[in-house]
Amino acid sequence: MKSIELILTISVIVLTISVVIGVVCFVLTLINIRKAVVQIEIVANKINIELDLINKVSYKVASITEKVSSPFVSMISLLFYAVSSINKKKKQAQGEKNERQ
Repeated sequence: MKSIELILTISVIVLTISVVIGVVCFVLTLINIRKAVVQIEIVANKINIELDLINKVSYKVASITEKVSSPFVSMISLLFYAVSSINKKKKQAQGEKNERQ
């Protein structure tokens, strides 16, 4: 009987020690996860600040491009219209010349 009691006592002690070790490992894991979450939050805030800066810069670039490109596009379309009109007149003149011959 004494040996069974001794085995049960040792088993309970070993089980208790394993549970305590398991709980300690679990708590340490939770602490590391918390530290990782804090680091991720810091990085996310930095990325958010950088994205705001990029957004402001891109808005200014788009605004400047719009102001500059509007007259530029108008000039190009006017030039294209002039060139196409000249080409059309040349083709008409060429066609009239061919008809006369």
